[in-house]
Amino acid sequence: MQQPPNPYPQYSQQQWQQPPMPPQQQWNPQQPPFLPQQYQQPPQYQPPKKKSRKGLFIVLGVILAVVLVGCIGVAAMVNAGGQAAQQALNQTSTQVAQLPTTQPTSKSSTQPQTKVGVPFVVNDTWTVTVNKLSTNQGDNFLNTPKAGNIYLVVNVTLKNTSSQNQGASSLGMFSLKDSTGQTYNQNIAFGHSPDGQVAAGSLVRGDIAYEVPKSMHSFILQFVPSLGSSDLTEWNLTI
Repeated sequence: MQQPPNPYPQYSQQQWQQPPMPPQQQWNPQQPPFLPQQYQQPPQYQPPKKKSRKGLFIVLGVILAVVLVGCIGVAAMVNAGGQAAQQALNQTSTQVAQLPTTQPTSKSSTQPQTKVGVPFVVNDTWTVTVNKLSTNQGDNFLNTPKAGNIYLVVNVTLKNTSSQNQGASSLGMFSLKDSTGQTYNQNIAFGHSPDGQVAAGSLVRGDIAYEVPKSMHSFILQFVPSLGSSDLTEWNLTI
């Protein structure tokens, strides 16, 4: 049977053709086979490392060593200074001991005793003499000792051997005690004590009275030229 003519000759029928197949890749034995990616385990948590104290210990050790060395140095300096001072003191003492004596020593700082009636040079200012001692029952008026007591009266002379006027005070210069150490106060109302201003080269004389027990017979009279002086002179008195 004859087919009718195509009204659209410009669109001629084309035969369907199968699209070409892509070329297959040939296996190359030198190419490494594909390996599946291995599973990697996530990193484990690690606690932070503790800070090392080694450096701190080293610093402390250095500081301690420096302090120790400094202490040893100071101790050595103090020891050396003490030895030097002691050597200087010994040298000074030796030099003083070797000095010639220009004048004889009159007495020690505590004179054990002197003699009644003999002048005694206490220092460059005073020469003291205990002239005599006596006892007195009082005047039966105001100056009467207590029962069992008696007045011990000491007559003394003070000479001013300095070049200036000096003040004499029997209450401040003289004191009395017995052999047991018991002290006695001066009775300023009885007698005429050696007090007042003494001109250079002059004398003052008077009586110093003390109320003492009749049963006591041994006493020590002490003289100190001024308050705080180390010149102490003593007389042993017996009644």
